[in-house]
Amino acid sequence: MKVGFIDHHLNNYHADKFFSIFKDGKAGDGIEIVAAYESHPDDKEDWCLKNGVPKAGSAAEVVEKADAIMVLAPDNFEAHLVLSAEAVRSGKPVLIDKALAKNLEDARTIISDAHNAGTPVMSASPLRFSMELEELIARVGEGPYDGIFSRGFGKWRGYAVHSIQPALRLLGGRVKRVIDTGQGSNHNITIENADGRRAVVEIRECDNQFDATPWQIGVLRDKKYEIVTVKQFDEFYVNLLKEAVQFFRTGQSPVPVEEMLDEVMVEVAADSSFNSGGQWVEVGL
Repeated sequence: MKVGFIDHHLNNYHADKFFSIFKDGKAGDGIEIVAAYESHPDDKEDWCLKNGVPKAGSAAEVVEKADAIMVLAPDNFEAHLVLSAEAVRSGKPVLIDKALAKNLEDARTIISDAHNAGTPVMSASPLRFSMELEELIARVGEGPYDGIFSRGFGKWRGYAVHSIQPALRLLGGRVKRVIDTGQGSNHNITIENADGRRAVVEIRECDNQFDATPWQIGVLRDKKYEIVTVKQFDEFYVNLLKEAVQFFRTGQSPVPVEEMLDEVMVEVAADSSFNSGGQWVEVGL
């Protein structure tokens, strides 16, 4: 299968990691990166030259050469709408890395354009497919649960997706309202779905965040919490790309479109709540 990368700048951890996993065959056999395009090259080394990947002069060229397209820009998801435009109108499977978009209008436009063109779209954080989360669900079974929390670290509106998507996977249903009672660089978010069930998401940014606030996920069932700490970092990238390859081959995303949109909605609503001093924000389904 021929896969192409579209990115803001290719010298980033995700481009390197994904290329390495594909090259080593860890996500499946027969995957070839046939073209890569970056809209804003940096002044570092030439990523395409370093990795032996043909450099494309445009996103359209990547779409033309590839059977499936990956839109990366993990640190510039405000550019996802523009970067994905050619791909989502192509009819070819498109994976958009991490959050679908920075705002709900862009996210809805991407999904609408893809729907009109018959283009399968998948957007996901690798944390949604962590070994630990898979093991947790296998151990306690599917929801609904009596309680859910997902906590983690990192810069808000960059790392938030890594804690929000596991929570949404466990919560199920559509998001109804959101509140963020955090302060400073710390966010304490409660997500309530249409059935009135809730998940709590905590995201903290600090100098010792890897040690002090690791990614943890917990569910309450039968008055007992089952909690896992995500430690197998390489594995969640491999799992994401295994899911991506299956998606490329079948056109069936493991992440529902509604969940992709709700993840963006939670971030936008949490911003509104945070800036209003911590008030519930109702969201449109």
